[in-house]
Amino acid sequence: MLRKGGSAPAGHLRVDVPVAMGRLVFAPEIRGFLERYPKIKLELGCTDRSTDLVHEGVDCALRGGALPDSSLAARRVGDLRFTLCAAPHYIEQHGLPGTPEELVRHHQIGYLLASTARLRPVRLTREARGLEFEVPARFLTTDSAAALSASLDGLGLIVLAEFVAGHYLASGALVRVLPVWQCPSLPLHLVTPSTRKRAARVQAFMDWAHALLLRRLGPHIDAR
Repeated sequence: MLRKGGSAPAGHLRVDVPVAMGRLVFAPEIRGFLERYPKIKLELGCTDRSTDLVHEGVDCALRGGALPDSSLAARRVGDLRFTLCAAPHYIEQHGLPGTPEELVRHHQIGYLLASTARLRPVRLTREARGLEFEVPARFLTTDSAAALSASLDGLGLIVLAEFVAGHYLASGALVRVLPVWQCPSLPLHLVTPSTRKRAARVQAFMDWAHALLLRRLGPHIDAR
């Protein structure tokens, strides 16, 4: 019993997740994790930029998209689904696009990736067909929460993760645009520095976070 108690996950754990994931998925569940592992002190960073895990001393991060950094060890969670939508106020003013080609006559909320500071085109897929459109933006931001607020205020079209959009779509605060088309999904990974031996507290968090993501995101993610 003494040996088991001494090997229980313990210590300071630094984790980094995207802002929306931190607020909507992780923060409401942190108490359960800390109660399960009372010897762990958890520091949760919420940012949409890509952190350097080794340089910044981060033990584990949740990342979306490709992983070009070979110094990271990754566990794939699944593919996160996205949807194109707009507020009713925007649609009243500008109309609802009937075809993908009409998107160029609209404008989007310009969510800029912190890593590139570039405006992403709107990408749509249907069966084996893929399209890409440069939709102009009058408002640009690197903050996903600000982008969501702007979209709810009717400032433009927006591509949102379905787990974020779901509540607003159900309430009518947002409406799907071109619903027969899909936005490309985004691979989601839990990553750790491969240069470090994975501590028990890191392994415990990864196992817990993996199960949490599958449970909370539900139909908004294609599990792998």
